[in-house]
Amino acid sequence: MAQTPAEAFSLQGRVAIVTGAGGGLGHGICDSLAAAGATVVAAGRTQASLDDTVALVTGNGGKAVARICDISNQVEIDALMKSVADEFGRIDILINNAAIYPRREWTEITAESWDEVMATNLKGYFLCSRAAFPYMKAQGSGRIINIASITFFGGWSMLLDYVTSKGGIVGFTRALAREIGPDGVTVNTISPGAFPTDAEKIHPNQDEYTQMVLDSQSVKRRGTPDDIGNLAVFLSSDGGSFITGQLIQIDGGWVMH
Repeated sequence: MAQTPAEAFSLQGRVAIVTGAGGGLGHGICDSLAAAGATVVAAGRTQASLDDTVALVTGNGGKAVARICDISNQVEIDALMKSVADEFGRIDILINNAAIYPRREWTEITAESWDEVMATNLKGYFLCSRAAFPYMKAQGSGRIINIASITFFGGWSMLLDYVTSKGGIVGFTRALAREIGPDGVTVNTISPGAFPTDAEKIHPNQDEYTQMVLDSQSVKRRGTPDDIGNLAVFLSSDGGSFITGQLIQIDGGWVMH
């Protein structure tokens, strides 16, 4: 046995960047990666929410720092990647998690608001991946994990721009995985179901929405940030090194295919 299971799933000595780290899913992803041994760079737009994430991680014995970055801004992304590489000497893992989630009739979406959603939810993933890749290539290894959404499979109404961006992530993942696999870098997508985060507040009737979620799932509980975080650990580890270009549903059995 080349590695024991404990060794295969350890992230000790690795450096992970998580975008959208101030949100509910970002909290859980950062905490799980740090618990597995990674040093986590929590990136996002709001200092207070990033500080909460760092406090959670360090309170649980992990290592994390906060970095302000607008992932729709190429200059800020390049500066983030350089600062992380300069400070920690490497970039092993990139979790593209940042997203905005506006709910409105599709006829109310302006060209400007469409571009704003795409800039964060899709273009930002491309920009971050492109900026992190040279460091991963130089190391001969790396992991890029993109966060998509169950909404892509159901074509949910009132979310046209959001659903479109999440569908784009699936194609982006597959094409990029094909491009950079020979450089030792894997690229995968995690597609969460409906998780209880602040994003769900856009639904007007929360009790009705929660019941709809539970009725749709085979597993009759709500998902937790740890559910996604633990999957991110697996895909980031040596144990997940032979998996690339894949989309993994984590939704309690809502979508099965």
